[in-house]
Amino acid sequence: MNNKKGFTLVELIVSIMLLSIIAIFLYSTVSNLQKQNKMFSKLQHRVQKKEKIIDLLYDDIFESDELNITNKEFSLINIKTKSTIFNISHPYVTWLVSRDKNTLLRFESILPFDRLNSQNSYYYHISKVGENCEKFQIYQSSKKNKILIYIKFKEKKPMIYEFAKPLDYKQKDKNSSSVHKKGVHKFRVKTKSNR
Repeated sequence: MNNKKGFTLVELIVSIMLLSIIAIFLYSTVSNLQKQNKMFSKLQHRVQKKEKIIDLLYDDIFESDELNITNKEFSLINIKTKSTIFNISHPYVTWLVSRDKNTLLRFESILPFDRLNSQNSYYYHISKVGENCEKFQIYQSSKKNKILIYIKFKEKKPMIYEFAKPLDYKQKDKNSSSVHKKGVHKFRVKTKSNR
């Protein structure tokens, strides 16, 4: 009997072809996974940026003592708030769109925003929120208990959010201020006794 202990040339070629087909399949699968990961990472970054913008604006508005919205082509918001990113106690915050590249800016200062010039520029902390802002509008309901925010940057989907805040909430503890716990907000209402 003829007892062979090795592979024939045909068996070797067939096994190499099978391994090549498997390697090509695995390479294309890994390549697709890498593309999907990059795409998901970009999408996640955009979503996080939108959330940061809205969270910051939300905190500014709903921790405010005074809110003044001017609607023209772009909204201009002047706020006296408790929300700060520069550790200023009860800062004045202004959101506006500058003419330079339609840049959405956030000013935070110890002084109310009038006009920025060389004499008062050191009083303001300026945060660039985004460029190419096509639309920045804030609408307040007639009862002043709801706010609609509409922000649109060039070649991006618009951000539209509506928030409600109770006006007639009476606090039991007059010394407490606004509380933020998992989406639950309490707002201090000015009465004659605490003005």
